[in-house]
Amino acid sequence: MKLSAREKRFVAAALVSAALFATLEFGILPESEEWVGGEEELLHLHKELRHRRELAAATAELQNQTAAQQARLQAEEGRLLAATEVNQAGAELEQWISQRAAEHQLEVVRSDFLPPGALGETYVRVPVRLELSGRIGSLVQFFTALLRGERRVALEEVQINVFGVSGEKRVRCTVVVAGLMKNST
Repeated sequence: MKLSAREKRFVAAALVSAALFATLEFGILPESEEWVGGEEELLHLHKELRHRRELAAATAELQNQTAAQQARLQAEEGRLLAATEVNQAGAELEQWISQRAAEHQLEVVRSDFLPPGALGETYVRVPVRLELSGRIGSLVQFFTALLRGERRVALEEVQINVFGVSGEKRVRCTVVVAGLMKNST
């Protein structure tokens, strides 16, 4: 069978189309899919790297915050009562308060040791009840000195009575001052 020139051109065009189709289907398109997949993988890896860098920065920031909190805790624990026994801590607190009262020209009329109480598992609350007598200005300065002093204390159950002694107004104050110490058990 003889093919005309026109038919030969159709057959040639069909063969070229088939070859072009095979080249595209089995050669170029699989490679281009790898390139496209490579871009997506590259974007995913870039996001993953950014996320890990953010985590590393957050970890460093958390470590800095933890170190700052640890330093603050150590500084505050330096303000606790130094004694290891509750009775010694009560005596230490009473002596420290009496010294502050004398500095502010207050008279300690009476002092009582109250039962200690646990404050969590780490600390023990050591309270002392004091009865003080003096001028109101001295009493205010005394309370300020206690709260801003070198010991960590809390003022509880404050009762103030005013009385006059030969024209001068004086106050009698009953206060419970509680200090903290580390639990030794």
